[in-house]
Amino acid sequence: MTKKQQKAAEQAIRKIAKRDGVSIEYVRKQMQLAMLSGLCSSDPAHKAFWGNVPSRTEIPTPEELITHIAKKLTQK
Repeated sequence: MTKKQQKAAEQAIRKIAKRDGVSIEYVRKQMQLAMLSGLCSSDPAHKAFWGNVPSRTEIPTPEELITHIAKKLTQK
């Protein structure tokens, strides 16, 4: 992920937090919980999706997920 992509993903999280009147950390925690739910799924389609999300660690960060989804959307 480039610095520009990282910054754009962080900005998206800030916008969500501001829109919903919650903290940035709250948004990140909620995203992480949702991501963990998907990562633990036994559904083959979910496993395939999460297996394609690039990450520097075993579990992607919210920013890595946002960047991955944004790339997929711009490719379509």
